[in-house]
Amino acid sequence: MKELGNIIYWFGCVVAATLLVIGLFDHWFGGHHLTAFLSWAVLAVIPWLVGRASLFVLAVGARSPHKVKNSDAPALNAEEDWARYTALRKKMEELEGLDG
Repeated sequence: MKELGNIIYWFGCVVAATLLVIGLFDHWFGGHHLTAFLSWAVLAVIPWLVGRASLFVLAVGARSPHKVKNSDAPALNAEEDWARYTALRKKMEELEGLDG
């Protein structure tokens, strides 16, 4: 799905660039004012935004909804260390309670 999103995004970029080039040529050789170029530029933003949105939607859909535990991650190791520490501390408190 992500590949399809990339294809749609790049197609939107090509269409947007083409519209910008047409707007530049219209401004330079057509004798129109800058407002005509700006309208071409606004028109070029639309296919770019559609491509960008499709890339985002299809890339998010391609991600796995399940979390995968990375055993090498330092945060996870710290959580496991903390769990071991609290379990050891509980045992120590229980042992101290038996002595005294």
